[in-house]
Amino acid sequence: SNGPMYNYVIDVDIGSYEILRRLKNQPGRIERMEDEGNLSSETSSDQENKSDQDSSSKDAAIDKPKVVIIGAGPAGLFCALMLARSGKVAPIVIERGQPVETRGKDIGALVRRKIINSESNFAFGEGGAGTWSDGKLTTRIGRNSENVRLVLETFVKYGAPEKILVDGAPHLGTDNLVRLLQNMREDIRANGGDIRFGACMKKLNTESSRVQ
Repeated sequence: SNGPMYNYVIDVDIGSYEILRRLKNQPGRIERMEDEGNLSSETSSDQENKSDQDSSSKDAAIDKPKVVIIGAGPAGLFCALMLARSGKVAPIVIERGQPVETRGKDIGALVRRKIINSESNFAFGEGGAGTWSDGKLTTRIGRNSENVRLVLETFVKYGAPEKILVDGAPHLGTDNLVRLLQNMREDIRANGGDIRFGACMKKLNTESSRVQ
């Protein structure tokens, strides 16, 4: 069909807190909106607890050494995730492109309307160039090695299909990658890390052979 295509976002007021608490947050599909005073006091209390936890993560990160990682491709994101989980440092990822949801809109504009965003496209943005490829996973170091297994299990934790753990030629798919990257970003930040989009590193300032 050559007709217009639409993507709808619907806001739904759930009336019952019991129903609300059973809904699993799915970034990009089902997301809970910020409290505007219409939810129960119990819901507000939950949000205050989450806010306190977020603040605690940020406060704890202030006292940790900072490690700057350039690029939010697979290597950069896994590096940030492992460092954040260690609890010893606060990783900061610098990415010149945009978050995966914004990047998807920019790529749509490029493909359908031939409008290119030089900083957010197939090459630049969260997940790296492979996010909008066919999503096949390949390795030369052995499918059953400990490190490769950890990567595959991490993908599954964040939303990849479980069959990639057993398939001979595992395939993620872009639809799964969008959700996976959003969940991974959320976990990195929850563990004291940070990802800064629209930030392009152009040079290193050094003094006495040290990066300042």
